[in-house]
Amino acid sequence: MLRLSMAAFAVSLGLATGVAAQGALSVQGLGFPPGQMSTRAEGSGGSTSDFDPLSPINPASLSTVGLTSLFLQYAPEFRKVNAGSGSANTTTARFPIFGAVLPLGGSWTGGFSASTFLDRSFETRSQRTEIVGGPDDVVEVTERLRVLGAINDLRIGMAWASGPRLRIGAGAHLFTGRNRLTLDEIYSDSVRNTSNTQQSLVSYSGFAGSVGVSYHPSRVIGFALSGRKGGELRARSGDTAVAEATIPDRVSAGVTYEGITGATLSARVSREAWSSLEGLSGSGDVFDGWDSSVGAEVSGPRIMQRVVTLRAGGRYRTLPFGFDGARVRETAFMAGFGAPLTRNRATLDFAVQRAARSSAGGVDERGFIFSFGLRVSP
Repeated sequence: MLRLSMAAFAVSLGLATGVAAQGALSVQGLGFPPGQMSTRAEGSGGSTSDFDPLSPINPASLSTVGLTSLFLQYAPEFRKVNAGSGSANTTTARFPIFGAVLPLGGSWTGGFSASTFLDRSFETRSQRTEIVGGPDDVVEVTERLRVLGAINDLRIGMAWASGPRLRIGAGAHLFTGRNRLTLDEIYSDSVRNTSNTQQSLVSYSGFAGSVGVSYHPSRVIGFALSGRKGGELRARSGDTAVAEATIPDRVSAGVTYEGITGATLSARVSREAWSSLEGLSGSGDVFDGWDSSVGAEVSGPRIMQRVVTLRAGGRYRTLPFGFDGARVRETAFMAGFGAPLTRNRATLDFAVQRAARSSAGGVDERGFIFSFGLRVSP
């Protein structure tokens, strides 16, 4: 019982215990960062994130919406992990972004969003034998570890626009979430042995602030810069504080070029100080990360009197939580489209992402992420 309690407590705090225990390279430590990018931004590799009002990254971009808008994103991931001669397939369903944008009249726009900052959901099984009586009294035990949890970013933002050239914004962030862990020991001989179940629940809370600016010196080129300053992030088990860290600081910059008729080229680079989460992860395998992307949007075919926008892009980044002391690197290629609906009062976006993740020790991971985004203007 003591061994089970200690294992549950350790995993619930996010200890990086290895790819076999975590189920995938991408959910080591406190979990996988989806990126907080809308489906539209993902279609072009994430390169337009600092200009995209549906991505809760640069609050200055809120002023580009124009109409009251509600939006929702659904993004299931199908991944395969290869380790030596073995492999495992997993599926994760995510709703990474939900939000609303409201023009307030004049030059002001407000917005609210709820997005997934770190996702940590997986299930693993392992089998072992255990001596329960004499040396000949051996029973087979199945251990099942289930973790369901995430840390979410709730943002309230405000933006001010001085015409089409200059936009400035600021945001206040509440980071909240929890990890629920269930550890089962199931005995093959359930008549003579009682199966055990251990549960642990850890909750998280913290605050941060963000600022951003976008500037278009001419019609064909635009620049954007945004940053987040993190405050304290605490983990609690019931009423007891068990660990604390700092929400990672982030700075990002983007550029767009629209000098080609019917096309927009874009690029973005971001740096996030993930190592500030080391106090919560319980492991030294936490690395600051760079995130870079390039992409393009072009006007596609006209279907039912509506122009469909086509998108494509690529992205390279390092994930925050490493494996076996080494970084986990991700390279992704993305493509998608956007189609206006109902007299342009709604937009449906779709993106598909092929991600390859690798680290030391001969372990690699391949994933397909399908992203569906819907924006509606009532």
